[in-house]
Amino acid sequence: MVVYAVIPVKTLNESKQRLSSVFNPQERRQLTLAMLNDVLNALKGSKIKKTVISATDPEVHQIAEKLSIAYFSPSQDGLNQAIDQATTWCIKDGADSVLVLPADLPFLTIQEINQVINIGSAESSLIVICPSWDLGTNALFQKSTKQISAHFGPNSFIEHTRQAYCNSVSVWIHFSPGFSTDIDSEKDLRKLFEIKSDTECKKVIEKLTGEMKNRKRLGY
Repeated sequence: MVVYAVIPVKTLNESKQRLSSVFNPQERRQLTLAMLNDVLNALKGSKIKKTVISATDPEVHQIAEKLSIAYFSPSQDGLNQAIDQATTWCIKDGADSVLVLPADLPFLTIQEINQVINIGSAESSLIVICPSWDLGTNALFQKSTKQISAHFGPNSFIEHTRQAYCNSVSVWIHFSPGFSTDIDSEKDLRKLFEIKSDTECKKVIEKLTGEMKNRKRLGY
C-alpha cells in the first residue's frame, strides 16, 4: 500500500495565536518550525511513502525544498479546503491512502504512525481518526476513495465521525500519547515539562522559557 502524509501548516506569522500571551510572534515562529521538524523526523522513518506539506508560506516552502519534501500550495483559502485539495493531489500522484496530521505533534513516534497505517489498511472501507483531548482531530487516515471531507478545527472529531456515519463508513477511533498531545495552549506547554524527551520542540521551549525568566529578572 502506498501511503502519503499531508501536513497542513499555517502561515508562520499566524501560527499559535493562542500562545500570544506567552510568546511573541518570532518565538511562536520558532516553536512552530521546531514541532514541524519533530513530525517530519517521525514520518521519515515510518511506512509513509511521501510526505506533502500544504502551505502558502514562503519560508515553509524553502524548508520543504531544503529537506526535499513535496510542497503543495492550495489555490483556495481555508484549512479544510487546502487539506482536501492536497489529498486529491496525493491520490492523483499515486497514493492508495492518505494520512492527514497537524504539524504540532512533537511527541509523535514512528511506531504510532505505523500502527495507524496498519489499522487503516485492514479494511477497504475503514477510516482511522485520532482525537485530541479537546475533541479535535489530530490524524485522519483514509483510502484513496476519500470517504469523508476534511473538517479540522474545534470539535472536528465529532464532525468527522458524524460525516462517516452519514456516509456508512466504518470508523476506528485510535488513541495514543503522540497523537493526542498537541501544543495549543499554556496548559499544553506545562505538559511538555512532564514528558522526558529530546525533541526539537522541547529544546526550543526550554530555551524560550529560560530567556523569559532572564527578561523578567532584568525588568523587561
